[in-house]
Amino acid sequence: MRSLTPGQSGLLLLLAGAAADSTSGLFTRLLPTDGFTTACGRGLAAFAFLFVLLAVRDGRGTLRALAGVGVWGAVLVALNSAGMVLNILSLSLTSVANFFMIFATAPFVAALGAWLLLGERVERATLLAAIAGFIGIAVMMLAGARSGAVLGDLLALVCVFLYAAVVLVLRRCQTIDILPTITLTVLASGLLALPLADFSMVQPQDIALLAVFGALQLAIGNLLIFTAATRIPAAQSGLLGILNAGFAPFWVFVFLKEVPPPATLLGGAIILGAAIAHLVWTISASRPAATAPGKA
Repeated sequence: MRSLTPGQSGLLLLLAGAAADSTSGLFTRLLPTDGFTTACGRGLAAFAFLFVLLAVRDGRGTLRALAGVGVWGAVLVALNSAGMVLNILSLSLTSVANFFMIFATAPFVAALGAWLLLGERVERATLLAAIAGFIGIAVMMLAGARSGAVLGDLLALVCVFLYAAVVLVLRRCQTIDILPTITLTVLASGLLALPLADFSMVQPQDIALLAVFGALQLAIGNLLIFTAATRIPAAQSGLLGILNAGFAPFWVFVFLKEVPPPATLLGGAIILGAAIAHLVWTISASRPAATAPGKA
């Protein structure tokens, strides 16, 4: 039986990671806790799970690995943990489909940020896709303003910019040790939400659900996604937002029968259409360079 290439295994890891990561909307709907309590419980549960994995990997060097993430690792922890908390708050205020459709624009924002801050070239196709993506966001946010969900959509947009900042940090420093960095990130997300969390009315079944939420979606999802990112070409990174935007409403529909409103379907179609077209164009444009004779 032929073994998988790194690119093939990376795409499978990304698919599995997106399937796990996109369950955040479902868990948020299933839990009766408020956004801060959910974010705190999820983060602390994910930390317990990842700390065990780190201890298995590093043994007595576990604390040294946590303390050695470096300055850029600390920046990544701060940005990503804030995004994790805002992710839950956004999902508690807007529809699952809205959040993940808006988040599908993150690769475009990251590309524009790399152009402005790192001097990376931005293709015309990326600019056009970004414009189309923001048109789709505007369609959903206008409907959200009429239905009272605009704050949730705005928080989703903040999550997009935070994720783009995380991507820029990873491009700036590619030697960051992922496992201890993610372990500190989920801990920071739990501690960040702790002052406003209220566990006084949390039931045993809610604690069990928070534990599964943290381990499956936050811990395993992030590990799979970051591992996949080391194996797939940059041209395929936009798949994450597209897969999440497809998986998330599917989980909620299957388990809770929640159907996206018409404005979300229209805005989402614009965003996903732009994202898919951009992804196909990027992969097609990068293939000749990757396969040209004499290239390493």
